[in-house]
Formats: sequence, C-alpha cells, structure tokens
Amino acid sequence: MLRATRLGLATAACTMLTIGLSACAQEPTNDRAGLEPLVSIMELMLQTITPATNQLWSAWEEPSTPAEWRMMEEAAVTLLAASSLTAAGGTGDMDSEWVAASAWQAFNEAMVVAGRAALDASRNQDQEALIGAGDLLLAPCEGCHQQFNPAVINAP
Repeated sequence: MLRATRLGLATAACTMLTIGLSACAQEPTNDRAGLEPLVSIMELMLQTITPATNQLWSAWEEPSTPAEWRMMEEAAVTLLAASSLTAAGGTGDMDSEWVAASAWQAFNEAMVVAGRAALDASRNQDQEALIGAGDLLLAPCEGCHQQFNPAVINAP
C-alpha cells in the first residue's frame, strides 16, 4: 500500500511538472494593451525618471563605496522599469498620442539602451562606462523634451 501511494504521488508530481514545463515553454505574452496605466507619463517622468537620471548623471564624481555603486545600480534599474511603463502610456491627456508616435518610441528605446548600459556599468563598477551611459541619455531626453514637452526645455 505504501509503495502504491508513493508511486501515485510520484506520478502526480511528474504530471504536474510536465504541465508546468509545457506552460513555461509556451510563447511569453507581453501584451501591453492589457496594462492599464495608473499615472501620467509626466508624473512618471517627474517622480521616477528625473531622480534616476540625475543620479546617473552624477557619475562624474566616481562612486567610491559599495553603497554608492548600489545607488547607481538602483537608478539604472529604476530607469529601465520606468521606460517599460512609459512605453505602455499613461493617464495624461496627450499620453496615448505620444506613445503612438514613432519618434516617441525611438526616444524611449534609446532610454532603454542607455539604462541597460548604466546597469552593466554600475554592476561592473566601471565609472567610465557609467559616464558613457549618462551621455547616451542626453540625446533622447533632450530630443523628447523638445518634441513632446518643450515647456521643460524652455523653463527658466
């Protein structure tokens, strides 16, 4: 009886594992249409992206402690996470229009590329690469602000 119970449990476990593996093997779904924005892109920019980019742009003063390098890594992760959200849109009046524009998509993708570079640089504690990642951020940030939110560029 004990052997039959063990065999039954083993069979059930194998079946569940097989079901789980086949579910994992399916195409991943990255349906952003199902993602409901909770804040505007402007709020995300002001509250999340600006502090992260400012942190990354401060890399000209080399991080010297593990905690300072972690702050750079956290800024890069924050930038990447926020880039995913801005790609999906927001609750602002112009957000749907912005996200649909190919220029917006290109600026957002450039921000992702810079964020990945910053993440690699911070994990490798490479100041020169971190400064380079910050430089990669300048063009998409300024270009996006000029095209989609000129009030930011022209603010006193």
